[in-house]
Amino acid sequence: MTCEFCGFKLQPSFKFCPNCGKELVVNKKIPSVKSSQNKEEIKTLPPQTIYGLIFGGIVLTFLILYLSGVFSGPSINNVSNQRNFNENKEQSQSVDLNNIQKINELEAKVKSNPNDHQSLLELAHLRMDSGLFELAIENYKEYLKHHPKEADVIVDMAVCYFNLKDYETAISYMKEAIKIEPKHQIAHLNIGVVNLNMGNIAESKMWFQKAVDLNPNSDAGKKAQQLLTSH
Repeated sequence: MTCEFCGFKLQPSFKFCPNCGKELVVNKKIPSVKSSQNKEEIKTLPPQTIYGLIFGGIVLTFLILYLSGVFSGPSINNVSNQRNFNENKEQSQSVDLNNIQKINELEAKVKSNPNDHQSLLELAHLRMDSGLFELAIENYKEYLKHHPKEADVIVDMAVCYFNLKDYETAISYMKEAIKIEPKHQIAHLNIGVVNLNMGNIAESKMWFQKAVDLNPNSDAGKKAQQLLTSH
């Protein structure tokens, strides 16, 4: 779906366009037939037409369910960023009006002071949490130009690439984070998850085991053990 005002690509859960801030228009209900003439026409529809409408509705419902993935098998498709574990909160994938306002404020703040790297990083995090992964990557790269050795930030940027289904790039950045911080447990865990999504079962199990070995009692270690056991 795209915004009818600016053409920005949208997710089904969006209520406001993250690009222009316009409220999205929901489909209006079809008004019910009120006139006695129309009611009479509906009553006199031939049986073939009625059966055709019912069959068409069944086919359309099945097609919608199929395209939405209802009949697909379960898969692991979420990696974890450093802030998820540190703050013990779920990552949001929707943009609300408050986020749009905060993003605009941070963007203006960074433009007025390019050396405000903390606001730049906060802007990157907020965009990632809002599902604006391409824009978040731009902010992370700019931040890493000035702070190239921050493994946590590199992992967060890798998560954006994962959500864009650029798995190879995601893995390369996670491995870069491990070079900087060899015991970065979340990076090990995430490499396992990405490989699992790619169908590399043996490779994913190896990385899950490495994550467990680093600290089996941490949240990341427990999650790695759970994935290792279930796969």
